Amino acid sequence: MEAEGEIGVSGGKRTRGEGIGGGGGEQMVSVGSNWGVIELDALDCSVCYDILRPPVFQCVMGHIICSSCYGNLLNKDKCHVCSITGGYNRCIAVEQILESVRAPCSNTKYGCSVKTHYHELKDHEKSCPRAPCFCPEAGCGFAGSTGVLLRHFTDDHGWPSTEFKFGCESVLQILEGMHVLHSREGGRLFLVKFTPVPPFGNAASILRVHPHALVGERKFRCQVGYNCDTIGWHQYSNLHPRSTNLSNGLPVDDGSYSLVVPAVPAYLPAANSIKVTISRVS
Repeated sequence: MEAEGEIGVSGGKRTRGEGIGGGGGEQMVSVGSNWGVIELDALDCSVCYDILRPPVFQCVMGHIICSSCYGNLLNKDKCHVCSITGGYNRCIAVEQILESVRAPCSNTKYGCSVKTHYHELKDHEKSCPRAPCFCPEAGCGFAGSTGVLLRHFTDDHGWPSTEFKFGCESVLQILEGMHVLHSREGGRLFLVKFTPVPPFGNAASILRVHPHALVGERKFRCQVGYNCDTIGWHQYSNLHPRSTNLSNGLPVDDGSYSLVVPAVPAYLPAANSIKVTISRVS
């Protein structure tokens, strides 16, 4: 329950002119046990349209501006909206409102219970541990945190899984389709995809599944190896696995696999496996 006098806001940040949850800018809020409506555009800077956060400045007519835009004004004596001179002063009333407004994380349906200042919501959601990743299986549509997604992969799709430890070798059987690598340490989740590439053999591709994946980030190093003394084949590959939240499905194969191993006779089961070692990049 909200404390008396505290304003609660449901939903997340919207674009200018678009209300949270797809409305026109108005949003139901709670004040104690009562409900009212607030126009959330009133909590946006009139210059950059981003969410206001203390300190806030206003001209003599009451037009408000965030501290960043105020610092960038060439003429701080003239209002950029009404052109009236007189400069800007701190707007304590708006700052008090900003400190009172609370918003739930947009990942509430995925298990996040955090409520934070409306102006701090975007920062929280950038690192929210409950932010979803998505199932890449065509037509599935499942989404959830990495822990929930792991259970979905293994229970609903029956994908084989292996628990790994950083810096330690894991042996995976080469079977067409997906193999899940997971760690209890921080809920790390990786997918290994085995794809037949005749006549060469089988290709292994490795990627990291993470809700806040950044293009080009290199937080982990992966060594993939294949050894078969019977056919005299020894091969190793070192790479930084790409990261994705799978919102657009699996990355399109461009022919650059982590490792391609030769096809071997079925009576050589030991030759139908690869060794994977995942390490942190310090």
